[in-house]
Amino acid sequence: MMDRRMLIKGAGAALAASGLVGPAAAAEPDDPLSYASVDDLVALFKAKKASPVDLLKAQIKRIETWNAKVNCITDAHFDAAMKEAQQSEERYRRGDPRPLEGITVAIKDEFARPGWRITQGSLVFKDSPPATENAAIIDFLEAAGAVMPIQTTVPEFYLFIGASTRAWGTTHNPWNLEYSPGGSSAGSGAALAAGFSTLALGSDMGGSIRLPASQNGLYGFRPPFGRVASGEVPYSTSGPMARQFSDLVHLQNAIVGPSDKVMAAIRPRLDYPAQYDDLSGWRIAVDWGAGLADVIPSVKAAMQKGIESLRGAGCVVDEVDCGFSKEQKFVFMRGLFATSIGTLLDISKANRDKLSPYMAEVLDLVGPVGPAQADAAEALVGQLHQQVQERVFGKGYKILLMPTIATPLVKADMFKSKESGADMWTGTGFGYVLTWPWNLLNRYPVVDVPLGVVEDRMPSGMQVIGQTFSDLDAFQFSYAWSKLRPPLFADGRFPTFA
Repeated sequence: MMDRRMLIKGAGAALAASGLVGPAAAAEPDDPLSYASVDDLVALFKAKKASPVDLLKAQIKRIETWNAKVNCITDAHFDAAMKEAQQSEERYRRGDPRPLEGITVAIKDEFARPGWRITQGSLVFKDSPPATENAAIIDFLEAAGAVMPIQTTVPEFYLFIGASTRAWGTTHNPWNLEYSPGGSSAGSGAALAAGFSTLALGSDMGGSIRLPASQNGLYGFRPPFGRVASGEVPYSTSGPMARQFSDLVHLQNAIVGPSDKVMAAIRPRLDYPAQYDDLSGWRIAVDWGAGLADVIPSVKAAMQKGIESLRGAGCVVDEVDCGFSKEQKFVFMRGLFATSIGTLLDISKANRDKLSPYMAEVLDLVGPVGPAQADAAEALVGQLHQQVQERVFGKGYKILLMPTIATPLVKADMFKSKESGADMWTGTGFGYVLTWPWNLLNRYPVVDVPLGVVEDRMPSGMQVIGQTFSDLDAFQFSYAWSKLRPPLFADGRFPTFA
């Protein structure tokens, strides 16, 4: 079995040969537990070569060392988490560990647990009373034996591509502190990249899992609506984030399935295998999203390099155009606010003096919201679904690939975005995203897979879209991708905190 000191090893020659990172790359961490995979940790725990308490202590030490730079945590629950870790340690001694026993999971500031406050990244809710009941997804994590030591930062009301708020300040990307960690699951993505937790929980209303996964070099899954018991608004769902594909599978298997607390949850539960057959003979489509944003050359080059690997693995890869356009995002936004999410408009109007920069401007741009806007969004869903079926899956393509974000070089500090002359769309990052069509088309499973570090020490990612409810096709592709492309968080490829 792998010794704990073998879990993370430096390899300067491999680093140079990979071409994934430049000379500013950080040395590998001296602590082998914080970045270890679930499989390796469980093996160590069962062999009594390490314990859940050791893991939690190591990650708390990293938080104490680096979070002052990253700023990705709202509230820490170290005492409660230590009790959970000790209970997990005892379960390993007894020989009855649960699937995520003793594994740390960072929790987005959205999911309730008794005694926790949910601030939504806003001064409006920063002093809200603590929750009294678990969110459904927290029930699943507790049942799986997870340890939950931290809540993570979000943009105000979950509406930005980053996290700069008056409530919590600015969250920075561990790979390059100048840039955004993505959003709205900003702190969850940054915490994973920083080694503050082994897994992280996010939610996705317009790209909020996939964007921070892309920005931090992670895997992130936006399940089809209803696959995870996360709410009744069809544009939004919860899902897993992880540094490795195998870890993504572990977390998804822990949170998938119906709950009595949520009506919109699919029965029966779907099981996600850890391993899959290769992709030989698969037909794969690529849409560069030209109607949504102009992808920068370094992101496109990284994606093209991956496409060549796919062709070398026996895949047929063709370019398509699904017919997405920038203007459609306004239909999407108004449709979103025509749901219960629209209560944020009333809250914002009543508390305008407490809002963070850009929040009032974004909400002013939403325009009228009501049944007509909901109807327009529903019509757009039908149109885009038909186009995707006719141009992609109806032509025999198994998977559709798209960039996740046109550029990873989005500034972290949105308080200063206007000073740089950026307009609202580029200043917030909204103008760069290629994710929101798949929140409209919410029955398609989408995995973000890492492309590697592409420019200025920043990672980027690619969306893997399967046919409606065909989660396992997207997972089979992602498994193959994890074998074809050099992984991050290994062989010296770690964030620099610089």
